[in-house]
Amino acid sequence: QMAVLGITEIFRHLPFFRKVLRDLENWLAHEVDAVILVDYPGFNLRVARMAKKQKLPVIYYICPQLWAWGKGRVKKIREYVDLPLVIFQFEEEFFARYGIRAHWVGHPLVDQIYSLEEMPFRQKWEIPQNGKILALLPGSRAMEVNRLLPVMLQVAQELQKKFSFIPVVGQAPFLPSQLYDRAKRTGALVIQDDVHSLMKHAYLALVASGTATLELGYLQTPMIVLYRVSPFTYLLGRLLVQMDTIALANIVLGHRVVPEFIQKKLDVASILEAATKFFTDENYYHNTCQELSRIPTILGSPGASQRAAHKIHQFLGF
Repeated sequence: QMAVLGITEIFRHLPFFRKVLRDLENWLAHEVDAVILVDYPGFNLRVARMAKKQKLPVIYYICPQLWAWGKGRVKKIREYVDLPLVIFQFEEEFFARYGIRAHWVGHPLVDQIYSLEEMPFRQKWEIPQNGKILALLPGSRAMEVNRLLPVMLQVAQELQKKFSFIPVVGQAPFLPSQLYDRAKRTGALVIQDDVHSLMKHAYLALVASGTATLELGYLQTPMIVLYRVSPFTYLLGRLLVQMDTIALANIVLGHRVVPEFIQKKLDVASILEAATKFFTDENYYHNTCQELSRIPTILGSPGASQRAAHKIHQFLGF
């Protein structure tokens, strides 16, 4: 209910958000000893402010990514957050420049991706052992799937005229299967489980911008990043975001390693050209894999959430 995307969607859900905030404010005044916020800055910074009014300690795990947007919110972190816990090492340095002591604990993604054997995955989904897989990952929200999946399927159909591969769509949990009917009609395989296995064993992925780009990068799978929102949301985003790349995989690597096609650039011909290069230029493909291989080191060792828990435990004096 909280996962909405775009300015118009946020306005539509404002009454619901206000009710949740009112309920939380009442709860914070009576039954809470400390507050741990996780991600979701637009909402959670309001909760942090309410908590500080009640003189409650506030811990923020996965601090807002203010290095990309909203540097004006640094003051709010300084005022409302007692223990900022960050998932990228460079974020620790970023906050230090503003006099805030943040603690890098590593990225929880590392613990979510474990042994992903290829043979059982292919056998389970009846994917030929030697067939290249093109992963289509259109996002985790219905709006994303509706906007991106048709483009991905069109690119896949055009690519199949030149190259041999199996298109496999990763279905997001909790989204209705009807959203993926168009994929099934084209002959693409749709899987709901094993999405990390799909990412790992795909030759190439077409992926919605988001955490999935970091997951693919961690697994060293080349990708093409796609995204489209409403024109108004995009315009507002361009005013807020001070970066020329949006894919997390590119951001953590410090430069654009994998291609991005956003808004007006999201056209089939351009994406097809980029995908063709991955299929035809072995050096380009290999170099992309090499660049992505830096991501596991950047994200840190397993145990991010345990380290976060230990920091919280120490801070609260348990």
